[in-house]
Amino acid sequence: MKRTTPQEVELDLQDRKRQKHAQEAENHDSAIAGTSLSGTNTIRIPGEQMQTSTRSQFFTGSQNNDFREAIITNVAGNQIMNYDGGPFSDTRKKVTADMIASATPALPLVFKGREELVDQGVNILCQKALRFLAIMGAGGMGKTSLALHIMNSVSVKNKFVGRSYFIPCELFEDAESLVQGLVHVMELTVQENQSKQKVLFDHLKAAQGDLLIVFDNFETPWNHDDTIGVRNLLEKIAQYVKVSLIVTMRGPDGPGDILWETLGDKFGIPALASGPAKEAFKAFAGNNLQSSNDSESQIDSLLYQLDYVPLAIKLSAQHVKRIPLEELICMWEKDKTTILTEGRVPGRLTSVSFSIDLSLQIFKIEGRILNLLSVISFLPDGIPSWSKYLPHMFHGEKLSFNVSTLLESSLIYEQNKGLKMLTPVREHIHLKYPIGQDDIDQLERFYAQFLQNLPNYVMEAQPTLQIHISNIEKIYKAQISDSYSKTHISAVKILDRFKRYVSVSIGLIDLILKKDKNIKKDDEVDLKLNGANTLRWMGRFQDAMDQVMSVKDCLSEEGNISQSEADILGRCFHILQRIYYSQDQYEKAMNMNLQAQKYFKQSENQWAQADSMLWFGNIYYRQNRFKEACEMISEAQQLFQQIENELGVAECQKRLGDIYRMQHRYDEAIEMLSDAQKQFETFGTQLRAAECLWSLGELYRTQKKYGEATVMTMEAQKQFEEIGYKQGVAQCFTTLGAIYGSQAQYDKAVDMLSNAQMQYQNIGGIVDAAWCYQHIGITYRLQGQYDRAKNAFTEALELLEGFPGEKYYTGCTLLQFGFLFFDMKEFAEARRKYDGARDVFNSHGQLEQRVNSCSWALAKLDQAEAGGSIST
Repeated sequence: MKRTTPQEVELDLQDRKRQKHAQEAENHDSAIAGTSLSGTNTIRIPGEQMQTSTRSQFFTGSQNNDFREAIITNVAGNQIMNYDGGPFSDTRKKVTADMIASATPALPLVFKGREELVDQGVNILCQKALRFLAIMGAGGMGKTSLALHIMNSVSVKNKFVGRSYFIPCELFEDAESLVQGLVHVMELTVQENQSKQKVLFDHLKAAQGDLLIVFDNFETPWNHDDTIGVRNLLEKIAQYVKVSLIVTMRGPDGPGDILWETLGDKFGIPALASGPAKEAFKAFAGNNLQSSNDSESQIDSLLYQLDYVPLAIKLSAQHVKRIPLEELICMWEKDKTTILTEGRVPGRLTSVSFSIDLSLQIFKIEGRILNLLSVISFLPDGIPSWSKYLPHMFHGEKLSFNVSTLLESSLIYEQNKGLKMLTPVREHIHLKYPIGQDDIDQLERFYAQFLQNLPNYVMEAQPTLQIHISNIEKIYKAQISDSYSKTHISAVKILDRFKRYVSVSIGLIDLILKKDKNIKKDDEVDLKLNGANTLRWMGRFQDAMDQVMSVKDCLSEEGNISQSEADILGRCFHILQRIYYSQDQYEKAMNMNLQAQKYFKQSENQWAQADSMLWFGNIYYRQNRFKEACEMISEAQQLFQQIENELGVAECQKRLGDIYRMQHRYDEAIEMLSDAQKQFETFGTQLRAAECLWSLGELYRTQKKYGEATVMTMEAQKQFEEIGYKQGVAQCFTTLGAIYGSQAQYDKAVDMLSNAQMQYQNIGGIVDAAWCYQHIGITYRLQGQYDRAKNAFTEALELLEGFPGEKYYTGCTLLQFGFLFFDMKEFAEARRKYDGARDVFNSHGQLEQRVNSCSWALAKLDQAEAGGSIST
């Protein structure tokens, strides 16, 4: 048959273009032109697929071209189309040895992180009983590179001694053409009218030494029209005892009824680890990669976003030869997989998008299967526990079959019973085959019900929510932005229970307030105040205050106001009180609390009144005014009991336990805290339960029961980290630092206290940060590192200057500073610190015990100056 030239193709296309109806042309969407890096690659485009697809065009500018039944061949970069209509053209049958050689890649020079897999593959081939190696996985994972390195290992070369044959299967689509390829690479002679298969099998039968045949990209013939013929050929070859086989192909399973040994996990070879991925990126980029303070973290971030896929790493690094790294990252964020290409003609090894489209073509991913793939690409978390949730998330028939087809193509993979996608695949599918609005609406309906069905117990519900949270955020952001959402208010209110996901809930609240023009006034107020409370919890105090004031300034505080308005004002002042409390501004917090109580009495909100009393007690507690704290908290507890609010009663028990702990009433404190913890666990209040654990840890530390203290504190830290409560984590670091310090493990103590100090300063807890510096100073003093101790005490006092009401913390720091100068025998400076500490404690009025400590220290100082010997 005469080969069609590019010029003839163009004339033919022009003629067809004039003849086709415009509407018919719009449906030509998913034809995929198969090209390889070099050599020949041929793909037939089914007419049925061209007629039915409604997605975007693969061939740019081809709206009026009719490619049905076309065969597109790429030979050394030249595309040739044949409208033969049959499964194979003469072009395909006449594959030459030179064409095979051109399509066979060289041994990759950059090859990182696969040494273990190479060793495994070599061991499989070189053991007598194992002869069949399957290298499976997604496109772009480096299967071909791995096969070439196994082939070229010393052990494999020694075993097969020049009898290793590489077959680039993208050139061959049936058993007959595969046999022809084998005849070429083995340089066998075939007489006229002689059977090529007989010549091949006679050669294999007569072989004196071991042979290795590598079928690369075997998915092309395996998934084409001659599957039975290809299977028979492969299994017949496998019967010859001298023959060993390697196949590389997309999908999780090796072909045919052959006992394949596979590399990697059940879904094939994995992506690279982060370290080798970075080495590979730098090797591909070469000397063009400019080093800077941020370059290492920028590379780490980019590779993480690429999911460490080898082909994506290679193609992204190529750009660094021409543009700065910062520009590459901007290109990825804007254009995603469209930048992962090199050269003018896209191919399997030169374009991530092409490789993905090739999988779509080979495995015939179309119709509802393609729609399902689009849905999965839309979801950052994929489909967790897919057998349970998929039927409710996506309506369709044969879901298990469709999932099986997608798993076979390696476009998705299974992880922890969920369906996931590699980032480059997800980005390409989402860009080229975007999810439909009906599917997004269905996903919202599913997740609205999912949130409603979560257990009331937060600690029980959180693990279930965690594996879906990114999906929920993505769906609601999309729906709210486009004004399609019908369930966003209730969803945000449910999410507000889970402090670990405050960034998600605050992001959705901001979007609702910005986009929802039809929001009810009550919902708007609730969202603003809930958002302000969340912002406060995150340490964003000014943002929280601005949010509260946007509500408060819309209401009059004078004259006759309704109960609902009074309740809103009470909530505003209550949140303002907590903002000031979190910043250790206790006088302002008290003023706000009094205002809140006033309005809650007007609104007759008894729960809010009791809660305000409890918070008044908390303020007294933080000021070490334990008598007033006990009175206020006990009053709040009685009111909670009257209204039968058991959770409020537990809150009061917890705080009373803390007070007893500070007063060294340990048995009473343990009983109170343990009972409160059990109550909080019953109610599912993980944050409060963790706070009880921390308090118990502090109690045991005070009793020098360091083992129990460490266990309790570490469990509390774990729970705080699960919730995302940074202040709680910092408190645990502080306690662990004190525990290690008490046991003379000074290096560990300083590490813990430094971590706590940084956490506190990040969330605005300046007084707590100062307290950490004070403990660090004590630790350095005990080690005799006086200069470091002096710096730490100085840092603490500088921070406390902004908080003149913190008499206890300031006095304690001055006293400890005096002990340092005493140890250094700088008695005059020690006296100044002792006097300063005593004055501070005296001004408080309730720190007599601390005043006595200063008097004792001054007496010892007098004795030392008089020539006595005394230890502090």
